[in-house]
Amino acid sequence: MALRDFTLDDANALRRAIGDSTRAVRRTETTPEGQVETLGFLARDGAQSIAALARLRRVRHQSMRVTVADLEAQGLVERSPDPTDARGVLVALTDAGRQTVEDLRLRRSARVLDAAERALTPGERSTLAHAADALVKLTAALEADGR
Repeated sequence: MALRDFTLDDANALRRAIGDSTRAVRRTETTPEGQVETLGFLARDGAQSIAALARLRRVRHQSMRVTVADLEAQGLVERSPDPTDARGVLVALTDAGRQTVEDLRLRRSARVLDAAERALTPGERSTLAHAADALVKLTAALEADGR
């Protein structure tokens, strides 16, 4: 396959395709996306305050308190005193929360694999296998720009 330049039109098409495919995978979940996203932040970044989680999700503190309360009622997160702030509380995943995150990731990945096997040629699937590495590098560059 010949190399070609990556243009602004290509960047727009890629951005839209990633967004569309992400939304297509998310639409099949029964767990509210705000809860899934919160669990994901806790799985990746460890225990957080409600204020930190609200900033990460770009929601109001009150909204995050409701999300955390819902997750806590399901046994997926637990609160504990913040060792660096006597008045603060940290939210962390429980074992059930970690298992839920793992199950969600596995289910979503299996959906992507199934769709790829049904809709793509072997060559296109090979391109996707290589694209994942490129997308990781692209994401790192985008995150570095945002700092």
